[in-house]
Amino acid sequence: MNKNNEYIVINPDERNFSAYVIRDNDLPLVSFCIPTKNNEFTLENCLLSIASQNYPNLEIIIVDGYSSDNTLAIAKKFTNKIYFEDKKLGLVRQKSIDYSNGLIIALFDSDIIIPHKNWLMNAVKYFNYNNKVSTVWPKNIAPPNCSLMTKLYFNFWKIIIENRIRNRKGFFGGGNSLFLKKSLNDIGRINDELHWGEDFDWAKKLKEQGFMVLYITDPLYHDTMRTFKEFFYKQFTGADTFTEHGFELMGLSTRDILYEHFILGFSGMIKGLLVDRDKSWLYYPFLVYARLYAYVYTILIKWYRDRRIFKNDSKN
Repeated sequence: MNKNNEYIVINPDERNFSAYVIRDNDLPLVSFCIPTKNNEFTLENCLLSIASQNYPNLEIIIVDGYSSDNTLAIAKKFTNKIYFEDKKLGLVRQKSIDYSNGLIIALFDSDIIIPHKNWLMNAVKYFNYNNKVSTVWPKNIAPPNCSLMTKLYFNFWKIIIENRIRNRKGFFGGGNSLFLKKSLNDIGRINDELHWGEDFDWAKKLKEQGFMVLYITDPLYHDTMRTFKEFFYKQFTGADTFTEHGFELMGLSTRDILYEHFILGFSGMIKGLLVDRDKSWLYYPFLVYARLYAYVYTILIKWYRDRRIFKNDSKN
């Protein structure tokens, strides 16, 4: 297959690179654009890992949602480029891009940790694969010594992402990736009406424009979903988006989502418990329960609200 027609490529060999976006003697500015709000428990490790990179040309941009904890004090240790916005995440992401100056944009969450100092230097070189690459998308994994819930979350993430890539289903290269700023500008502004799933929206637009995603397995640590309680409450945000926009937002069908959770997930649980002896998989039924509960609850609430509105309109 002509590589110009491919959508996603995994760990391509440097001998196959044909573009000259990144030059060792003139490394471009990389802008790390990070949304925050009350992230004091994860932000310092995130920013320290960025500042420790063996890369000579980067900036850190924070867009904060008016934090009430020590988030801002932590951010000020690493950057003076701190801005404020408390609306939906899509708008926050776009504002961070607007304030950036880099040729490359790193749209990272505040709980991402770069695991080694040469990560960025290695990752940016993948933009030289060819001139259609918009996105370098790193594998996300649980950090060392994390909770069982975090470990489970990324055990499941690995299974479903690898299945999507293998079957070329869905949109790739959303959050926690590197992007050429020009490609983001080419697709227009990020949808500021989306608070969850804004990354799938821009990934879809990039695909529609014919851009490519390079998936690299030199991973990032993602220190998220530390407890079942945190995971449970975040599912309502996702459910709110999906009940309004459908799973098509991710380039998937309802059948795809059910297959991932009930076939791939429970198969992964059996292997994880019996073969890998990984206790985190004991939580998997609770993960499925949380997502089902949030989705059904959100559907019922919206149905009830719409029914009341319809009745009131009928009376008037």
